[in-house]
Amino acid sequence: MLRRAAGAGSESAHCSAEGASRALSWAAPSPINPVPTIRFEREGQQVGCIEGANLRRAALDAGINPYTGLSNVNNCGGLGQCGTCVMEVLEGERNLSPRSDVEEVYLADRPANYRLSCRTTVNGDVTVRTNPPAGVGKGSNSLVGALKALVGRK
Repeated sequence: MLRRAAGAGSESAHCSAEGASRALSWAAPSPINPVPTIRFEREGQQVGCIEGANLRRAALDAGINPYTGLSNVNNCGGLGQCGTCVMEVLEGERNLSPRSDVEEVYLADRPANYRLSCRTTVNGDVTVRTNPPAGVGKGSNSLVGALKALVGRK
């Protein structure tokens, strides 16, 4: 026997083919959309998140710290102003939002697969490494250093 979802309107017993298919769609279980999975390589953890989730927030919610050293207490809290929540994308870069202008500035002296987790949204499966080698960069984790790195680019 088919049941309607709670709150569904009533239909007459005599349905057209279109109405009948709607009735069936009410009763059919909705397909479960797979959620994006973030794999934290260094920590050996996998975390499911909603599509469009912020990478930094997902890490923190899973108990994974995106910061090192003094950055644990001296960071901008996810506002994209300190450049200290750097993660290296190992797989699935296409499943992340494009690098923002802020990231281009703060990560000017780092590889293209380094991202500020606070400025990155997850749209599909991805594997990242927290606290990658040279994640702090060569001075571009401050606005002054970032401007120097931009001026020095050719």
